[in-house]
Amino acid sequence: MANKKIISGIVVRGLGEGTYFMSMPDYQKEIEEKLGFKTYPGTLNLRIDAKKVNLLRNFKKIIIDGFKQGNKTFGGVDCYRAKIKDINGAVIIPHTSKHKKNIIEFIASVHLKSELKLKDGDKISMELLK
Repeated sequence: MANKKIISGIVVRGLGEGTYFMSMPDYQKEIEEKLGFKTYPGTLNLRIDAKKVNLLRNFKKIIIDGFKQGNKTFGGVDCYRAKIKDINGAVIIPHTSKHKKNIIEFIASVHLKSELKLKDGDKISMELLK
């Protein structure tokens, strides 16, 4: 099927910042409006072949706008619909990130490590959706 693209990656420990950002009401509200689900406050981090990141360009980008809170600015996020097993979610690429290019983050409505019984070092595949 031409509209289907699978990317495999290795589950890796994140920087611990996904929980903070995904808990912010501004991000939560816009993700729910634009992606159609309330996100679990955290991300699943996957190390992939850096060349695979370019595949995202072939898929519809959904932009979550940045915002200001007090005197601090929080950047926007590019999202790409995807699923892991039967769990719908999205790959998120923050406009400002401390991650290396080969680390991508996945958000969903559930805690993916618990739901899928994943641990750091596990290999998992994700399907990008048109």
